[in-house]
Amino acid sequence: MKKIQFWGILFVLGMFGLQAQTDSLLVKPYLQYATQNSIHVLWETTAPASTLVEYGEAQLDAVAPNLSLKATLAGNRLLHEVPIDNLKPATKYVYRVTTVFEGGKKIVSPVYTFGTAVNDEDAYFFAFIGDSQRNSRTPKAWQRIAQRIWGDRPNFIVHAGDLVDSGNKKTDWTEHFFPYGHVAMSRFPMYTVLGNHEEDAQLYYDYFVNPEPEYYYTFKYGNAQFFMVDTNRDVREGSEQFNWLERELANSTATWKFVVHHHPPYSSEENDHGDTAIGASSFGTDEGRNLVPLYEAYGVDFCLYGHTHVYERSWPLKNNAVDTKNGVIYINSGGAGGGLEDFDPTRSWFTQELETGHHYTTFAIFDNQLLFKAISDQGRLFDTFQLQKDSHNASAQVVQPVPARIRSEAYVFEKSTQVSLEPFRPNDAVYYTLDGSEPTQSATRYTKPFTLKGSAELKSRSYTPDGKASRMVSKSFERMAAIPASKVAGLQKGLRYKSYEGEWNELPDFNSLKPVGKGVVKTASDQAFPHRDDNFGVLMEGYLNIPETGTYTFYTYSDDGSQLFINDRLVVDNDGAHGKMEQSGTVILKKGYHKIKIGYFDMRRGHTLSAGFLENRLRVPFHPGQLWH
Repeated sequence: MKKIQFWGILFVLGMFGLQAQTDSLLVKPYLQYATQNSIHVLWETTAPASTLVEYGEAQLDAVAPNLSLKATLAGNRLLHEVPIDNLKPATKYVYRVTTVFEGGKKIVSPVYTFGTAVNDEDAYFFAFIGDSQRNSRTPKAWQRIAQRIWGDRPNFIVHAGDLVDSGNKKTDWTEHFFPYGHVAMSRFPMYTVLGNHEEDAQLYYDYFVNPEPEYYYTFKYGNAQFFMVDTNRDVREGSEQFNWLERELANSTATWKFVVHHHPPYSSEENDHGDTAIGASSFGTDEGRNLVPLYEAYGVDFCLYGHTHVYERSWPLKNNAVDTKNGVIYINSGGAGGGLEDFDPTRSWFTQELETGHHYTTFAIFDNQLLFKAISDQGRLFDTFQLQKDSHNASAQVVQPVPARIRSEAYVFEKSTQVSLEPFRPNDAVYYTLDGSEPTQSATRYTKPFTLKGSAELKSRSYTPDGKASRMVSKSFERMAAIPASKVAGLQKGLRYKSYEGEWNELPDFNSLKPVGKGVVKTASDQAFPHRDDNFGVLMEGYLNIPETGTYTFYTYSDDGSQLFINDRLVVDNDGAHGKMEQSGTVILKKGYHKIKIGYFDMRRGHTLSAGFLENRLRVPFHPGQLWH
């Protein structure tokens, strides 16, 4: 018995020792979202542990770090996200983190430093990079870039997306991005946008701290304002992000305006925009180009992006031509780690400088002066220029006023709905029509909210006092009766599906094609049926069980195109070749079973399909109990 007790004690002690060995930092401390008065410190542990950040203002002639202040979070956790507030602008601080595991092991990090955002009138310096994802041929390229950035001591870092190769793969974050970037990210905050390789993964939202809704936001630093956009989502005219960016740019009083997103409006890459070895190029993507009219209308200085793994700087451009006085400069810096690409063999009309190779870029700014550099991972300076603004007046010239915002309690309704038009500026005059005709100054002038009792195609324009007209905005309103449910019996769970293979730019007529597979799916997802990696499609059909009579908003979220039909009525049109994009539509349905049909195709480079209800703007996928055949 004593022997059994002895070996049992040894076993328990061994297990405690093993646990102590595995209790460690999975992600070392790094910085996020600094302002003049705050910053966030994050790290991740392999097991639940306590959270403590010790910090303090750096002292002159210090013999030990000033760690007199503390920030903690109650309880134990894996991912530690600590906001630190009440800081001084343009000030250096020291910090370290302490974390204690449930087994008693304590880890104290080295002492690091950070600086709060500078005063509006101060000089500042930032690094801009894109596409740091893992690359099997040169897997440590991102490590070299991060080391170079650390050597330049920037105030902050801006990243144009594709931080990792697969956003849903945890080890891409914990074994590549964070460990290789630690030397810089532990000292300088990084402001990011989503690339297509992030896959809109929850891990991205967990690891990065940005203002809501996180996939787009704006921040100010010094006398600059940065507008961070997700071009994986819809950025076409009238979309949520387009309207947001238009208003933010119109309101901006910053001396320097930077728009950052992933996809290129202008690019000379060799085969992303057409096979240039044998043909022509489209010179960029629609995802990147949709926003260009806003850049030109509201005084954007630079558009920064990645996606193609090259370096390219354009001439100043406006109206699709070189304009050295009023143009926007486009910089493609996609060389922080991904596999390298090359250029069209024929020079593009908009290109000023180009380079192949891993690299990063920097901006040094004071007042109306800017110094730009592009530097290889070996430290070679291969592009630089200086820019001085002629005027200190930061307000954007009103080339085109911002349109009024259309508001309504419901765009699909049974009896009536109230509509309001909110002008961007109080002295704008708003005119509208309800029959789909052009809203000139001869149309009805908006004075107060009104009630619609029938379907209408509302179109509106705003006019400034001197007669400048905004772009036209429109919204469809539909009065409809609730659609009756189908009378069906003997249903079984799931939707029937047929899968197909082929290359399409839009949804084909699947009924004219021969399927390669068929069966029943429990969910409306690309994960629900077998398929190859690229160039495939699916048609799902059956019935949707609606629990109560009411108004329902449906969505599809897909890469590439998708459509959703209810009772043979097209409710969601998300067709076309595109990255991950959400579209929605609304219909009024009676309680019971309704015919549903979902079509989807994938072109290449990733695939996603999700369909369901939108509830308070949140996607709620169909669950198996709602789908029948």
